Amino acid sequence: MPNVPAPGTPEVSSNAKADSLPGGGSGWLSWNGPLLPSLASGILLWAAFPPLGWWLLAWIAPLGWLQLILRPRIPGRWPYLAIWLAGMIHWAAVMQGVRLAHPALYVGWLSMSAYLALYPLLFVGLSRVAVHRLGISVVISAPVVWTGLELLRGHALTGFSMALLGHTLFRQVELIQVADLGGAYAVSFAVMFVAACLARGLLRRRRSQEERPFRRAWWPLAAAGVMLSGMFLYGRLTQRDLDAQGGPATELDVALIQDSFDTVFEYNFQRERDVFASYLQLSRDAVLEHPELDLIVWPESVYAGTLGEVLVEQPLIVPQEVPLGEQEFRDAVQARQIAVDQKNRDVATGLNSLSKRTGDREDGIWLIVGTDSQRITSGTVERFNSALLIDPQGDVASRYFKMHLVMFGEYLPFGRMFPLLYRLTPMTVGLTPGQKPTAFVTPQGTLAPSICFESTVPHLIRRQVASLREQGHAPDVLVSVTNDGWFWGSSILDLHLACGVFRAVENRLPFLAAANTGLSASIDQNGRIRAEGPRRAPFVLISQVRSVAWDSWYAWCGDVPAGCCLLFCFAVSIVGAVDWARRRNVPNSPE
Repeated sequence: MPNVPAPGTPEVSSNAKADSLPGGGSGWLSWNGPLLPSLASGILLWAAFPPLGWWLLAWIAPLGWLQLILRPRIPGRWPYLAIWLAGMIHWAAVMQGVRLAHPALYVGWLSMSAYLALYPLLFVGLSRVAVHRLGISVVISAPVVWTGLELLRGHALTGFSMALLGHTLFRQVELIQVADLGGAYAVSFAVMFVAACLARGLLRRRRSQEERPFRRAWWPLAAAGVMLSGMFLYGRLTQRDLDAQGGPATELDVALIQDSFDTVFEYNFQRERDVFASYLQLSRDAVLEHPELDLIVWPESVYAGTLGEVLVEQPLIVPQEVPLGEQEFRDAVQARQIAVDQKNRDVATGLNSLSKRTGDREDGIWLIVGTDSQRITSGTVERFNSALLIDPQGDVASRYFKMHLVMFGEYLPFGRMFPLLYRLTPMTVGLTPGQKPTAFVTPQGTLAPSICFESTVPHLIRRQVASLREQGHAPDVLVSVTNDGWFWGSSILDLHLACGVFRAVENRLPFLAAANTGLSASIDQNGRIRAEGPRRAPFVLISQVRSVAWDSWYAWCGDVPAGCCLLFCFAVSIVGAVDWARRRNVPNSPE
């Protein structure tokens, strides 16, 4: 009887010489090898995402990986290296916009792609253990493993939840409503389930070279049809006509201000002034055309101009890195605070005077703006990425500090311990994370702010909403201020917008995004994009936002279903590790 390597592990082909040749036997460049099917899946999945957005491909894109899972053995040398390389090509294409703002970011782009490429590798490896070692059908194992790994990716190394499989459907409103049950992970599960059904039903497979292929099975195709029908029916039944919905509702007239200033790392005083002046002029134009506005929202950081705010906690002690005497430092801080306060009053009262409304707190136009804040306490300086709620008189009513910072964009690992690291990069200093969510309470409604890529983190937004509800400030609207000028108009803008769509459905709250360079958007509680700004162009997006009371299962149970999938992944990994160790200890056992 031939010595057949055990399935579910990186096998060595019985014809090692042929496998070692680039195009021979079942080597990397053969369709029977691991590279081409993985490349096919990666390319099709890339095409399903923006900029192409061919979302129908999402249902068949995983077939290359699933083919490798169904095979009794993956031929060729180092098959998982081939899967990883193909995954790196996929992620480099999806995330290519990361590299555009500065040459130094090429390192981050390639490093990110190399890391994310581990997940297709793990998907194939763990699913093979589940299918071939545990006897679990690929129809079940593949979607469970994929969903668990997406949750892991959303938490590991601070988390990265952009470009999930389910995000390919972000414009297909009927098909994404199941996100209010299990988040975007529920949509990813459904898409992979359908793909696995297609693979199980249509792909031929052999138990060994001597046996006949299995017959194609039609029951998985029926299961795929049931899943698709269920998603569609649930979506149609769940969607609400918000305009016709009775009961109490929150209504706001909002202007989202968008200009187009790509991110550059070299500080330019005049450019900062120009950015501020341009946004102020767009805001004035918005008020003149729409004097009924309740709220104006500026993107992340653009409100700072040359005057970011300074906060002081007494006693005021001069930080060691500041080359000023105590009195000089006090005078400088006081002068900055007076200048910032005056700026806030000038902007708020100036805009309210154009609206010809009373301008009091109950009737005037409120502002949400993105800026930077420095807090001086006990001789140290903490720097925050912040959002301010400014009332019609120019007073700061609330302030939110960004809680989830972007690694390599807003801080460096170990940067506090080794400040020299910042001198080796375009970053001059790291930011401090905020500690709690903040409710922005206006006469028209309560808003939950987030900044930049925080909107890509589903568990963060859900926890913020839950925390505000516990505090008695249940939000009516989610609002994100972001500066996507880092990506110079690339498809990452679309991927970011997709995350906002899912946050709206998951929490059943309208979602507003004010984005420098785009894509600004107003998204309703169904996840429908009601209005969308252009890419890399000035634009004022006027939206009438309506929010009705609407609970969701995701708000209650969060990522518990996806967490069960992750537990399954851990269990399968233990089985695979024990089996690998057992075979390593058996003489002449194939690996």
